Parts: sequence; structure tokens; C-alpha cells
Amino acid sequence: MIGWLIVLGILALLLGLLLSPLVFALDYDDPKDRFFWKLSWLGIPLLSSEGKGVFRKKTGKPEKKERRKEPETEEKPEHTDKKGKLKRYWKIAQNSLSVLPKPLRRLWKGLSLRHLTVGVQVGRFDAKECALAYGAANAAVYAAVGLLSSAMRVHLEQLTVQCAFGQERSRWVIRGRLHFCPLSALLALGSFAMGYVMQKNRQEDAEKEPAAEKEHAAAR
Repeated sequence: MIGWLIVLGILALLLGLLLSPLVFALDYDDPKDRFFWKLSWLGIPLLSSEGKGVFRKKTGKPEKKERRKEPETEEKPEHTDKKGKLKRYWKIAQNSLSVLPKPLRRLWKGLSLRHLTVGVQVGRFDAKECALAYGAANAAVYAAVGLLSSAMRVHLEQLTVQCAFGQERSRWVIRGRLHFCPLSALLALGSFAMGYVMQKNRQEDAEKEPAAEKEHAAAR
């Protein structure tokens, strides 16, 4: 009984870890000249633009190791069947592409965008150019946010597009947190593996059928 409880506890812990999302936070503020991003999991920073996190880049120059001279050997020409390899790779690519849509849908379901803030100040010195740029920016921003909302869950906090006549250039403010669930990636990988194996088996069966028919006809 205690053993089963331990197993259930481990499974519950693994499920909790898989349900805990990876979070990619972005803070881009052009007027304040600020650009910051961070990738974290369970509140632990993994990578960031400041060089902090578990996988931060190591500073310092790596020590140079002297390479030992290896005795020269005669290069033998390798005779490989390029056509056979190309056909094999093409079959693998065909099988992969045919089963990709379902795993990609599962993978996409694990994405969500939260606390999204988008602000644009469209600046031009010419009034006509500023008005045209403002209309183009307004259409592009709303279309992009609408496309994201149709593809994933988006929590929009603020969306502002302003016309800043007399300003030298356009300035942007983009903030948000992209959440990704590891469980959806695991389910997508499992779905892809099962679909690939089933597709490969169907192709092998389809290739065996004509050969079996020919053998049957020759036996008659």
C-alpha cells in the first residue's frame, strides 16, 4: 500500500511539473530605451537578456588545448548510394508532413499570451505622411492582435495607437508574457510518433499488396 502511495505521489509530482508553464516575459519600451526578456519555469529564471539565470553564459575565455598531430592516413573514397539516401529521406519527409497537423494543433493549444500591452506613437514631420502611417500602423496592429486572438488565448490589457505629428520617428511599447505548457509538447510528441508509425505501416502494407498479387498471378 505504501509503495502505491509513493508511486501515485511521484506521478502527481510529475503531472504538476508538466502542467507548470514555461513563461517568456518581454518588456520593450522604446521611449524609455528599455528592452528586457526573461525565460522562467516555476519562478526560476532560466535565461534573460541581463545574462542571469540557470543557463546563463559563462564568462571567461576557454583554455586553449594543444592539438596532437595525428598520423596522416590515406583517404579512401566512400562509395555511397546517393539516390537511395535521397529516396529514403524523401519518404521520411512525406510521412512526417502528413502527420504534422494534428501534433501541431496539440502543441499550439499549450500556448497562451497574457498581460499583453501594445502602444504605438506614429511620428512623422509631414502631416500627410503622418496620417498615412497612422492608418497603416492602426490596421497592422489590430490585424496582428486579432490574428493572435484567433490562434491562441490572449489576455489584452491595453492597445493604443496614437498619431504623434512632429515626432521624428515611430515609437513602440510591447509588453506581455507567453505561457507554454510542457504537457502539450509531450502529447504532441506522442501524437507525432504514433501517427508516423501508423503511416509507415500503411505504406509498407500498400507496397506489399502489389507484390503479393503478382506472386498469386504467377502461381496460376
